[in-house]
Amino acid sequence: MLLSGTSSPVHTPDIPYSEKVCEFLDAFSRAIRKQKKAKTMADVMTFAFFIRRGNLEVLKREYKKKHGNEIRMGRGLVFHIAPSNVPMNCMYTYVFGLLSGNANIVRVPSKNFAQVDVLLEILEGLFKLDEFQEIKERTSFVRYDRTSDETVGFSRQCDVRVIWGGDDTIKNIRKAEISPRAKEITFADRYSFGVISAKAVVEADEEELGRLARDFYNDTWLMDQNACSTPHLICWRKDVNVELLKKGKEKFWNACAKEAVRYEAEDVKMSEKLLLLLESVIGMPEVILVKRYGDNRLFVCQTDQLSDQCTEKLRGKYGLFFEYEFENFDELLALNDDRVQTCAYYGIAAEKLADFVGRYSFRGIDRIVPFGKTLDIGPVWDGYDLISEMSRVVSVSLNRGE
Repeated sequence: MLLSGTSSPVHTPDIPYSEKVCEFLDAFSRAIRKQKKAKTMADVMTFAFFIRRGNLEVLKREYKKKHGNEIRMGRGLVFHIAPSNVPMNCMYTYVFGLLSGNANIVRVPSKNFAQVDVLLEILEGLFKLDEFQEIKERTSFVRYDRTSDETVGFSRQCDVRVIWGGDDTIKNIRKAEISPRAKEITFADRYSFGVISAKAVVEADEEELGRLARDFYNDTWLMDQNACSTPHLICWRKDVNVELLKKGKEKFWNACAKEAVRYEAEDVKMSEKLLLLLESVIGMPEVILVKRYGDNRLFVCQTDQLSDQCTEKLRGKYGLFFEYEFENFDELLALNDDRVQTCAYYGIAAEKLADFVGRYSFRGIDRIVPFGKTLDIGPVWDGYDLISEMSRVVSVSLNRGE
């Protein structure tokens, strides 16, 4: 089912960050910020901020600084398969496809998300304007059932296929072949964690603590802990004595529990969380303590070791988290796993974390960001420079003497 754009996108490549694309995205941003329903959706407004002219100019300058005078062109047609559990992803991947100079077919989640519906409605309005007909002709937003053979057809047409989803999703979609010259970018299952200085939490005033708790809520509960960049495990730096460490943890989790009252605790979610909690307690001897903070929205399992399988085992949902105490960063080497994506931090210098990752040549950890920024997406994601990946370089060799 075609939701917006055209049924057969024009494949003519464009240069990255072309003026017409930037003009269109800025108009999209302004239209979003004027729409009443959109204003009530925090993630939609964040998207509008991301594609506004000012931010695009910053991204363009960074791109030019990195690529200099390279001649780059889009690869042609990008087929994006968005994840089913993150509503805004389909819009971000579309933007990266446009910015890299491509036509785009975007498969949106089969589940109806209000955010997606609002943005498609706004796009429909923009696509009626004469000045954006070229962008419309390079765009298709589609929705179809997983049993449909549309994926096979779109895969045959595309020059780049972008798969956002878990390992099983990637395996299934790869059954649909792409052309020999086509490129594929995949975003597999990943795991993320956070590092917090107990000392910094103990010393935080009420305003600072409230800000940290809000940031943590936005990183986790907003996506039901489904996003690949959502922290599941909190590693506490023991930079205070035992009593203050306990005080810092209680202070942090109680503040998070106050934020969590905003979370819509549906019965089915709470039942699934409690089942996962019981499985963790029964099946993992490293879990030595379980605490509930506030009501059933927040449970924390303390573990006394990080095993080689911690990225598989220490995964929560709907407000179930794990925590671990450490003195030296070397105690976190179990997280040296290519499945690890984001390390969030508070009260610890990012440079120290980066040094630790570099010193041990971590196979994972593509991002080191403050709490509150784990869901912030950009042109570099999962270790990919997406504008570069979705475009091609035209090399030029000069004759001797020129």
